[in-house]
Amino acid sequence: MIAGLVHRVAAMLRRGDVLPPAAPSPGADGAVGGDRRSPDALTTRSSLRELTAAVPALRDELANRARTAGLLVGIVAVIAVPTWTVVDRLAVPHLTELFLVVRLACDIPMLLAMYALWRLPIGRRRPEILTFLVLAVVQIEIAWMIVQTHGHEYYLLGFTLAVYGSGCILVARPRWTAAVVALSWLALAFFAAVQPGRLAAEELITVSVFLATASLIGMLAHLRRYALNQRELVTRVRLEREQQRTGILLAQLERLSHEDALTGLANRRRWDSELGDACTDARRRETVVAMVLVDIDHFKTINDRHGHPGGDEALRHVAALLSRRVRNGDLVARLGGDELAVLMPGADLERACELAETLRVEAAELRPDGFGPREISLSLGVATATGHEAYPVELLARADEQLYRAKITRNAVGSPRRDASIPLPR
Repeated sequence: MIAGLVHRVAAMLRRGDVLPPAAPSPGADGAVGGDRRSPDALTTRSSLRELTAAVPALRDELANRARTAGLLVGIVAVIAVPTWTVVDRLAVPHLTELFLVVRLACDIPMLLAMYALWRLPIGRRRPEILTFLVLAVVQIEIAWMIVQTHGHEYYLLGFTLAVYGSGCILVARPRWTAAVVALSWLALAFFAAVQPGRLAAEELITVSVFLATASLIGMLAHLRRYALNQRELVTRVRLEREQQRTGILLAQLERLSHEDALTGLANRRRWDSELGDACTDARRRETVVAMVLVDIDHFKTINDRHGHPGGDEALRHVAALLSRRVRNGDLVARLGGDELAVLMPGADLERACELAETLRVEAAELRPDGFGPREISLSLGVATATGHEAYPVELLARADEQLYRAKITRNAVGSPRRDASIPLPR
């Protein structure tokens, strides 16, 4: 009956702390829900293992918090235990010397536990165990003293302080406060049993009432604090995951805002931005910048013959060819329709013409599904600008002029050089 009452009270303390489930998020395949480890499925009843698995950094943070709480408990215990000799002199002066020896002896294991918390790996991995050891030493010592003093109220007060401290300070699961409570009852029962007659019936009842009250309050306090702590952790996990999702979405949005959906090349927006930067850099450093404009010959005829899917496939094949042939640092973009372009910072006219001629020759070998030999050809226009002449509008106009020259015959490279490419036979 009592256990059922405690369970109901604990449930009442937890009530209202379970976060409402968030809307399930789509998975990689677009399906909704299904992943039990998703932060959307976490509640305050989720285990610490589930929470730290969702955000691994929490593991170290929780360990540090538990370690700090353990050191705080240890410092208070190491100082307070011998200091209570003052109480011994007032309450039981005939036992002062014996109690002082016991108190100083108890400081030794507590100091060892504190050293392990501070310096040893176990202090970082399992701080709750070492903190429990400190509290266990305190409770065993005071349980022995209660029997020696016939349940003196001062020692009853000290006996309950560790339980309250565990419930309110210990950064661990509630089971550790339950362990402190269980140890306190066992220690008291043991010393009362090995020294029968030391505690009268009324004294034993008084001690039991004190300890039962402290046990109930300590456990309820720890359960409530643990529920609030879990709520905080779940909220943080969700917040960090939402920040990650937002970052991914922003990165995708940024990529999509600069990428052509059909070819995967840079789009006109990114082209304009990088062309401006390249020209500015060329003017500042007195270097050269080159540009190659690319146009697929008779693209309307390709669309009429193969349909728009065939035209799209031709665009993708040409885009892949350009991407394979450019240098690192060059930019390949789709400016619109069947017009592509290559921006080549630092490349001179000879290098740009060489690239254009390579693209023209290799384009004739492209054969998407359903296409015949040499059905795809390119017209290309090349232009360069150096130093103070490097301005986007002027450079683009020069390249467009050379492209117009190439399109007169098709399957050609137009450039300021006199030895412009001769068209391949059709």
